[in-house]
Parts: sequence; C-alpha cells; structure tokens
Amino acid sequence: MRIKDTLPILITVGNIACGFISMLCVMNHNFVIASWLIIVAMALDAFDGRLARLMKSTSNTGAQLDSMADLITFGIAPAMLMVKACSHFSTPMVWCAGLFFVICAAFRLARFNVQKTDGVSIPRHFFSGLPSTLSGGTVAQLVILNYFLQTKCGTTIIMDILPFITIALSFFMISKVPFFNITGKIGIKQGVVPMVLEFSAATLFFVITPQLALSTALSCYLIVCALYGFIKGKELRGGYSTT
Repeated sequence: MRIKDTLPILITVGNIACGFISMLCVMNHNFVIASWLIIVAMALDAFDGRLARLMKSTSNTGAQLDSMADLITFGIAPAMLMVKACSHFSTPMVWCAGLFFVICAAFRLARFNVQKTDGVSIPRHFFSGLPSTLSGGTVAQLVILNYFLQTKCGTTIIMDILPFITIALSFFMISKVPFFNITGKIGIKQGVVPMVLEFSAATLFFVITPQLALSTALSCYLIVCALYGFIKGKELRGGYSTT
C-alpha cells in the first residue's frame, strides 16, 4: 500500500483510538479527559476525508472504516459518557437514552452509506439531519462545560438536562432537517485575509477559555444552521450531503 493511501487511514485509526481510550476513561470516571478525546477525534475526522481527497487516495475501504470509526467515537463513546456522567438519574432512563443515541447514530451513518452507494444527488453545503460527529461532540463539550461551570459557579445544571439533550440530538440525527455545512464555506476560497482573521480570533478565544469556546462554537452552529436549514428546507428535498 502506498504512503498516500496509508496516511488518511492512519488518521481514521487515530479517530478509533480516541474513541476507545475515551471509553476507558469513562469507565474510570475521568469524564473531562474522555470528553477532550472525543473533541480531538472531531478534528481528526474533519481532516482524514479532506486529506484523502487532496492526495487522491479515496477508497471504499477508507470510507467504510471512517463510518465504523464514527460509530465508535461519536456514537458509543458519547452515549457511555452521558450514562456514567448522569449516574444520579434513574439507571433505566439513562441506559435507554444512551441506547437510543447509539441506534440513531448507526442509522444516520447507514443512511449516508446507502445514499453514497446508490449515487444519490446531494447538495454540497447541506447535511440531511445532524451529523453524528457534531452530535457526539455536543455531548462531549457539554460535559466539559459542566465541569467549568461547576468549578466557577458551583452548579451542575447541565448534568440535570444532558439526558434530554442527548435524546433531542438523537432525533435530529435521524431526521431529514437540512443542516447547513458551514465548513464548506470556510477556506482559501473566501480569501486569505478573512480566513487568517477567523483562525486568529478562534485560536485566541480557545486559548483564553477553551470550555466556553467549544460550547459557543457548537451551540451557535446548531442554532444558526438548524434555523437556516428550516428556512431553506423546501428547496432541498431532493437530496443532501455527507456523514
């Protein structure tokens, strides 16, 4: 196998490793470390596919491996994280919420694979339903934010609503609500100066308060992109985008 074919797969393997180690951390009640590993996996997931396309080394094996990695890291790991972090709830309740999240993530990924195999025509800048990557990342960042608020304000309110948020995210994953793919609009094509300014502002925000940076970025994405999707939904019923 050539190096250019191996490198994207190694990044996907890194995604799987983050998911597996995250689950080990959850089992040892290291919830914040487990959450950060899921966030790291989000960055790897965003990078592997683009690298494969850039190096012209896309393959069916890589695509299937990526889906399996997403199920582990953004389906099973966040569900386990929520179940263990919300242990003050009734066990059957959080178990059912976690199981429902995993099932919806699996369905979301399977639907994408079928669309890709069948050659469904899809708008480039929209997702059909909430991507599993963002769903799992949202659960992780809420656990990180809860630790921040607990340290600064002594409140654990996020843990009191996390199971319900997890259920809501599950429904959004299996829905056909179009979510705007804002990352498709960020890059060299928008101009070097705006891109540098955006990157610098994001880096500064992340360095100052990484917990709030994650929460703000993902929350704004979910709200803005969902609203935009609802507005444009009637124009997008013919097909959608990826993962």
